[in-house]
Amino acid sequence: MIIGICGGTGSGKTTVANRILESVSADEVVFIQQDLYYRDLKDMPLDYRNAANFDHPDALDNDLLVNHLKRLNAGEPVELPIYDFRTHSRLPATTLVDPKPIVIVEGILIFAEPRLREHSIYRTVKTFCRCNYSRRWS
Repeated sequence: MIIGICGGTGSGKTTVANRILESVSADEVVFIQQDLYYRDLKDMPLDYRNAANFDHPDALDNDLLVNHLKRLNAGEPVELPIYDFRTHSRLPATTLVDPKPIVIVEGILIFAEPRLREHSIYRTVKTFCRCNYSRRWS
């Protein structure tokens, strides 16, 4: 089962994910944050990297995220990227994640990508955290 949790910045996505994580065994769930999948901007000058719009779907490597979700769903391990938010680049190291019965993926733009909205990816649960902007954590 793959559970997708989407919503604006500070809307409670991580809180919802953490509540789910607290209610199941760590042996049963993988938690993936879409933030790990920002594109590697290491080839751009730092000034351009700092000016990039990270709230746009093109800022994300959705091909890699979709690939990882499909592989986990098929019972295969994946190497999650490690993103350095200070330099807006990916580190050479990765995090090995073994497949588990439940995969939770959360992010502000996971449902902006059509392939991430398909039933073949999210078998049962899609959640959108709606929260008035004035009430969000900031």
